Amino acid sequence: MISPKKYRQQIDSLGIEGMIVDVSSIERAMSTINELDEIENVLTKIRHNVRIDMRNIRLEYLNKMKEAEEQPQGLFKRKKSTNKIIKEKKSLLKDKDLKIAAYEVVENEINYYLSQIESSRVYIKNSIQGRVG
Repeated sequence: MISPKKYRQQIDSLGIEGMIVDVSSIERAMSTINELDEIENVLTKIRHNVRIDMRNIRLEYLNKMKEAEEQPQGLFKRKKSTNKIIKEKKSLLKDKDLKIAAYEVVENEINYYLSQIESSRVYIKNSIQGRVG
């Protein structure tokens, strides 16, 4: 699993934030579209990896929840109290939610950038069509 911080660094390295959509000529507009396509491909791959990591976290905590329910197999075989099991589960849920929240922020950021890319693509195509006729 990659940390959300690493995913953010990957996104920042794409240079999306300060990107200028240049439609001063058809050639520049087409090159901007190609840049946007490349960035979109990278973002979709990152989003895919983020979703896989989120799924793995959910599975990991699902297994931890099952372990919390299991009764000890020790020498005295004393059962856990129901309150103790509930506390453990609540703690695990809280931990899981905190971990996943960081990944969800990254996923939302990626979705925002993907929607901005789509809007820019429409703007560029309309600009090209306006020039061509």
